[in-house]
Amino acid sequence: MALSQIQEFYKNQTVFITGSTGLLGKLVLRKLLTTCEPKKIYLLIRQHKEKSAEERLEILLERADLRRDKSEFKGKIFVIEGDCSVPGLGISHDDRETLVNETTCIIHIAAIVKFSEHLRLAAYVNVRAVQDLLHLAKQVRDLKAMVHVSTAYSNCNQKDLIKEQFYEPGMTATKLLKMLESTDDETITNTTPELLGSWPNTYTFTKAVAENVIKTEAQDLPVCIVRPAILMGAFQEPEPGWLDAIQGITGFLIGAFLANLTLAAACYATEKSSPLPIYNYTGSEKNQLTKAKFYEHGELTAKLYTSAHVVNVCFVIFTTNKYYLKFLRFWLHLVPAYIVDLVCLCLGKKRRFVKMYQKIHKICDELAYFSANSWKFETANCDKLWKSLKEKDRELFPFNMENLAWRSFLESCVIYSRIHLLKDPMHTVPQAQRKRKFIAFVYYCMAFALVSVLWHLF
Repeated sequence: MALSQIQEFYKNQTVFITGSTGLLGKLVLRKLLTTCEPKKIYLLIRQHKEKSAEERLEILLERADLRRDKSEFKGKIFVIEGDCSVPGLGISHDDRETLVNETTCIIHIAAIVKFSEHLRLAAYVNVRAVQDLLHLAKQVRDLKAMVHVSTAYSNCNQKDLIKEQFYEPGMTATKLLKMLESTDDETITNTTPELLGSWPNTYTFTKAVAENVIKTEAQDLPVCIVRPAILMGAFQEPEPGWLDAIQGITGFLIGAFLANLTLAAACYATEKSSPLPIYNYTGSEKNQLTKAKFYEHGELTAKLYTSAHVVNVCFVIFTTNKYYLKFLRFWLHLVPAYIVDLVCLCLGKKRRFVKMYQKIHKICDELAYFSANSWKFETANCDKLWKSLKEKDRELFPFNMENLAWRSFLESCVIYSRIHLLKDPMHTVPQAQRKRKFIAFVYYCMAFALVSVLWHLF
């Protein structure tokens, strides 16, 4: 059977991937191995939590749903031990020589995505690592394409339309890294709000600086930038709703679709061009999932397929008043949590609900900027890329979301998470529904009792 254009591009290529242990990295790796015929794939993996890079590769193969086909891929996947937080990516001289001599395509996904990360670490991983990777790319003897995965929110300080173009960062990489090298951690922490300026956190700020690195230092390379929104589970591959971990409050994008776009973008980045192509991958204007619809679908789906592990009732209240928000958190979250933890203490069980809600509040605070604001994104380059694909590539590498059924997709994510992440089989749904109703009854009785006590006291 004849290969498609994208398959032909990756046939016998040697691909170097950073960030392969993350959700998108797993999906890109899996797609390359199951749909394309690369010669080799080098993965930058660091030692972590007493696990060697090789041991982490074994875990990666398991979580990417590749172990069952491991024999088929034997001899294609190789570990390059390194660390994006270390100068030169922490790659040994011999491994660097191997990459320079063999690599033909680079896909850079690795990043610090924690919003509240210390500016030093965020800058080293999100900015300096990009500089180091570009330095390596310029030495590669036969580089055909390079993809840098950024974020749609790298320029979230733009209040109107975010175009598929470069914007000025808050600070150049040279100035930022020089400042970090000459300043202690405490001073950096104290001055970070001032340094960020109109950016809400260190993640978006360093991603903006990294894009400027691409703009200024990669003009002579076949490079493109992919800007995804926040990730959700997979659409179809390896199976509907696939996730490798609990994602918490996710977003509006589908991992497998993004993986397909990333691979397609590399195929079309083979020519050096000015300006460098940028792809805002934020969904289809004709089939947008609004925040209200997302919460509506999510709440209904969560109730329909509620887990037997449920510990509280599920409902959503929207507010833009921070004082009302604090009031709701206190009475609807913390007061019941303290009561339950007190009961647990009396029964000799572990207290965990107050800490759990405090952690949830921290995550919500970090996401507040994004939930309270909205943006319009130019997607002309994504649309153009999709239209340029031939029918076979559209079937093999779908990333257009114009006809996506959001409700059924969200159901797939909830069902997958319930079965595979919470280890809660579907036959427990009736039991879970009864438990949810009982918890709701207790919850509202407790709320009524508290209101009654307060009414008589005041």
